[in-house]
Formats: sequence, structure tokens, C-alpha cells
Amino acid sequence: MESTGSLTDLTYLRSLTGGANDKIAKYIRMFLTGAPISLQQMELNTLSKDWEGVRQTAHALKPQLGFFGAKGAEELLREIERNASDHTELGMMQKKIEHFRQQYEIIRVELEKALQETGA
Repeated sequence: MESTGSLTDLTYLRSLTGGANDKIAKYIRMFLTGAPISLQQMELNTLSKDWEGVRQTAHALKPQLGFFGAKGAEELLREIERNASDHTELGMMQKKIEHFRQQYEIIRVELEKALQETGA
């Protein structure tokens, strides 16, 4: 981890981009734009009990978290995806998605700070 208590670690992203700040900024901006939409979609799918929609959205969002070293949030999405696919622990789905939302908010703040640090 880059600093104590961080949910993100940009080591992989820096390696992937060759440390190019403009590319790092591009990936961060794409995530910060798309993730809230995906999160809202997961919440709506949960309310309508569209478990396949929950699964698909979690599946699509999960690898993006890997770029930012957000392993805990990535694992939570893996669990949400598995539960939606297997139709297990569905009564806990809203609580798990809310837990993900809380993690996402911390990740968002960390990534916004990293974006500022890139200067791009």
C-alpha cells in the first residue's frame, strides 16, 4: 500500500502506464465517471431483484478496481457477483452493496487526490 489505511495502491497502474501521468489520469477519470453509474445500476437491479443484472454489473466493475489495487473492494464485488449468480444470500445484497458504496467513497477520494498529484 502507498500509505497506511489506503484502500488503493497505484503500483499496478503505474506499471501498466509506464508511469505516464496523462495515462494514469485517463484511467482514473474513466473510473470516476463510470463507477457511480455502475453502482447505481447495481442498486436498481437489487431493488428490482434482477440478479443477473447485479452479477453483470459487479463483474464489469471488478477488474477496474484491480487497476487501482483496491483488493478489498474487488473481493467484495467478487462476493456480490457470486451471490447474485448462485442466488445465495440475496437478503444481504443491499447491505453488501451499501458496504461497497462506502468503500467506493473512500476510493473516490483517494483517486481524486492521486489525479491532482498527476497534474494531468
